[in-house]
Amino acid sequence: MTEQPTVVRRGTMAPTEMSAWFPKTYGEIVAFLRTHHTMPAGPPFARYHQLPDGRFEVEAGFPVVGVVASDAVTQMSSLPGGTVAVTVHVGPYDTLGENYAAVAEWLRLRGAKAAGDPWEIYRDPPDGDPATWRTEIVQPYE
Repeated sequence: MTEQPTVVRRGTMAPTEMSAWFPKTYGEIVAFLRTHHTMPAGPPFARYHQLPDGRFEVEAGFPVVGVVASDAVTQMSSLPGGTVAVTVHVGPYDTLGENYAAVAEWLRLRGAKAAGDPWEIYRDPPDGDPATWRTEIVQPYE
């Protein structure tokens, strides 16, 4: 995978806070991009770093082409390049854990280890039947 520039917002939160934070955050980022005369170059994503207390540091945003101006809350970032394992989950978000476990097992069977935090790419908007939602899970590894 090649490195991908992104525009993001960051937050630290409990899993129960995420369902309200994501839609608001993605909407604000799209509005920010419009004011800078650009649009997302792909679907929304979120990257997670779990903290010891059970909360997560979350980076949510969109891939972009080139450099976009930043402000105090909306900033340029990137998704790393390198070797990644990818799986596609079909179903509601609360069952994503099964796919994370499958990726971890796949790495273990190959003698590989995770190299950084995973991210999710949301291929379908969270409306309609949750049984049809497609989410890619991307895990860098070595």
